[in-house]
Amino acid sequence: MSGDVSTLTWRSMSPTSPTDSSDMSPTTHVGRDSIFPVKIIKVCFLSNSSNLGKNFKLVRCEEGWTIKNVIHTVLSSGCVGPDIKHSLCYGLLLKHLKSSEMHWLHPDLTVTELTHRYEQQHIEAEWRYDLRIRYIPSDFMETFMDDRTTMLYFYQQVRSDYMQNYASKVSDGMALQLGCLEIRRFYKDMNPNGLEKKSNFELLEKDVGLDLFFPRELIDSMKPKQLRRLIQQTFQSYSTFQQDQCMAKFFTTLSQCYSITEESYGCQLVHGWNLAIDLVIGSAGISQQMDNSKPVCLAKFSDVRSISCTAEPDGRALLTVHIEGSKQPLAVNISSLTVAENMADLIDGYCRLEGKAEKSLMIRPNKGTITGKITVVKRHEAKASRHTSKVPLCCSDIYAEIPEQTAKYDDNHKVLHND
Repeated sequence: MSGDVSTLTWRSMSPTSPTDSSDMSPTTHVGRDSIFPVKIIKVCFLSNSSNLGKNFKLVRCEEGWTIKNVIHTVLSSGCVGPDIKHSLCYGLLLKHLKSSEMHWLHPDLTVTELTHRYEQQHIEAEWRYDLRIRYIPSDFMETFMDDRTTMLYFYQQVRSDYMQNYASKVSDGMALQLGCLEIRRFYKDMNPNGLEKKSNFELLEKDVGLDLFFPRELIDSMKPKQLRRLIQQTFQSYSTFQQDQCMAKFFTTLSQCYSITEESYGCQLVHGWNLAIDLVIGSAGISQQMDNSKPVCLAKFSDVRSISCTAEPDGRALLTVHIEGSKQPLAVNISSLTVAENMADLIDGYCRLEGKAEKSLMIRPNKGTITGKITVVKRHEAKASRHTSKVPLCCSDIYAEIPEQTAKYDDNHKVLHND
């Protein structure tokens, strides 16, 4: 996924000029005399192609578009693959290339809000948009059987994450297994004894490259002949596997060390004893993990009624999840507002997946449930004194001051404090 990662903006002056219909919003109507601000977003995606420079889609966004429109445009264009049925599993991740900053973009976030809220923090060339599968069904192997594109995309995503983040940390035995499984999946038509031939192995080693399948640490840790012998021996265990068998075995093997269907966040429970816990969010629901104990389920997604994020004065954030049947909401303190929003998006995405609907459960304080933009509000302590009452306005740092008694106003212009 190399190459220019910048986004481009310009103004569309000619409504009659040729456009790619797949990049147009189904709800956008272009008038003859209209002038729309246009933004181009470069969305990177995964594929089996060896030409990584072409693994992106330029999406032409019109005014009023949301992230949902962007994802729909990429998935419906065919660039990822045909016949995608599980579009609710996909999300868009905005990454800052020069730091660890990451933002999961809620489907209802508008492109205008995206620009004002995130992109202006850094120059455009430092941002990158990645299409990822984030909301994963518990039985994804079975669920994705009718959606070959999504199944392959999820496998490529997990394997890419493994090679980038985990391959250098697993044992040599596991690295050999996972690498040989990918060789077999990638060369699905290879004779079961294909790697035994010296010419075939040299082709794999020199023309393709062993580092496509194995971590560099493993390759550099032993002599070429020893490595070749170990690869040939390990490959024999999977030499007759079909593609689906290779993927299933890859998932089960990697999951022995790393979770591929859950995300874990360190946080602090607000109610009770303010316990520091790991909140685990996955297809089974929201769970509490403490030390090495068994996770305790706190909520199922079918019981979630609303989700909200609130910034705290100390730079931390409060994530609140209202659960049906619970006397009090699940409220946790998070290290930053960004992390809290990413957690909220994850929970909301699983709720949409559970209900097989696009309706969002994100709420805006004092406004109720919304299906539009996510709103974050700064909390302020209400202050009252004998002479002045300050009332915090949501979505603003401005206070309205109402004097209790003022000599220069007559009775007709007084406002009672209780009013």
